[in-house]
Amino acid sequence: MSISKIFKESLAIARGNPLIFVPMLLASIFSALMGLIFVGSAVPMMHGLSADQIAANPEQALAGAGAAAGGMLLFSIISGLVGLLTHSMTVGMADMAFQGEKATLKNGWARIVSRIVPVVIASILMGIIIGLGMIFLVLPGIILAFFLMFTLIAVVVSNLGAFQAIGRSFSTVGKNFGATFITFLIIIGLAILTGLLNFIISLIPFLGVVLSMIVFAIFTGFVTIFLVRVYQEMDLSSDTSPEVEA
Repeated sequence: MSISKIFKESLAIARGNPLIFVPMLLASIFSALMGLIFVGSAVPMMHGLSADQIAANPEQALAGAGAAAGGMLLFSIISGLVGLLTHSMTVGMADMAFQGEKATLKNGWARIVSRIVPVVIASILMGIIIGLGMIFLVLPGIILAFFLMFTLIAVVVSNLGAFQAIGRSFSTVGKNFGATFITFLIIIGLAILTGLLNFIISLIPFLGVVLSMIVFAIFTGFVTIFLVRVYQEMDLSSDTSPEVEA
């Protein structure tokens, strides 16, 4: 199993199928717009309340704070759901592209709609498992996230149920630990480069925000393509990790 070969194949799919990046770009734009709406409505509720006003009318202050917190919670839930759908849609489109099928937005959406229930259940279970791990000094949460990295891909690509996909992800990582660890390091490296690039771009007024969303969409889209290809290449029937070439 050659990681460099898989990386090159992923680059080829990315160049030949630019539509794969559209879902994540739309999710970034949607989240930005929703953020402006919710933040724009929450700030006036809290703005202008001095300490004296809060002391004089604590009920009003509490109501304003509650409304603001509720708005931000709703924003987080909606953004999370949109991000989940678009990520899963990207997984489906990447899988279709590697299978030689046409990776269109219509086909990608149809693919994810048919798997929406297990995708949501798997995501909730992952959130609970990783969240519990993060409570215990963070490191267990990172380790669990590492072993769960193929869960949603298994749901969409292998048509597995949520619990089956979690088991498949643990099995895949365990049997192919070397290849998965190298993949993990590559993704971290790409994330660092993307973060540095976004920091530089963010210094550009207004245009920097737009460019940052595009860069983020390219990063998340390519990482998804790369992970899908790695998952496809894993030898799940083997009891030992396959030979890995960096």
